[in-house]
Amino acid sequence: MSQPIDLLFLDGWKDACLPVLQLLEPHLAPGACIFCDDVKAFRKTLQPYVDYVRSRPLNYVSLQLPLGDGLEFSVVV
Repeated sequence: MSQPIDLLFLDGWKDACLPVLQLLEPHLAPGACIFCDDVKAFRKTLQPYVDYVRSRPLNYVSLQLPLGDGLEFSVVV
């Protein structure tokens, strides 16, 4: 990739969200916004993703937005 990623929207196979994020992490620009959809509807499947972005305060600031079936919003620090 020649350009850093500024925006990432994860809304496909739910068990692929964390591996896709980890694959793209080296290419995320500082301040990049990441959205992961359906975190309430697929709570069990997406819990590892949510735990990952919330447990790395030096990498991400993350919170759930009360929209639809839950939208995890993270910003790369």
